[in-house]
Amino acid sequence: MIVALVVIAGALGWVAAKGLSSSLVYYRTPTEVLAMGARAVNDPIRLGGYVVPGSVQRSGTALRFVVSDGTSRMSVVATGGVPSLFRAGQGVVLEGHEGADGHFHADTVLVKHNGVYRPPAPGQTPHSADVSGA
Repeated sequence: MIVALVVIAGALGWVAAKGLSSSLVYYRTPTEVLAMGARAVNDPIRLGGYVVPGSVQRSGTALRFVVSDGTSRMSVVATGGVPSLFRAGQGVVLEGHEGADGHFHADTVLVKHNGVYRPPAPGQTPHSADVSGA
């Protein structure tokens, strides 16, 4: 009975370890990704940094910009949706991979914000906001 429990516990531990290791995406800075060289190509990476002012360009459905960590810069091509808070100088976290072309290809763009909550002005409710788009 004890041997069976040890085998089952070992098997469950192995399955859990394999499942977690295949779903991990590591957070890296542009300096770290560039230092990885060819090892970073096509590996899932979560890249973080700041959008360099003046680098944002739209071309069709793709958004091109440069991300920096203060030391290195990396060109990014984002093909997924971009949050409305996205702007130059903003902190971002990108999920994707480095392509063989040297650009980071982002599937997901997340925008960092300061986390300060500002309640609506007195007398205003979420329903009184202008959502008509006019």
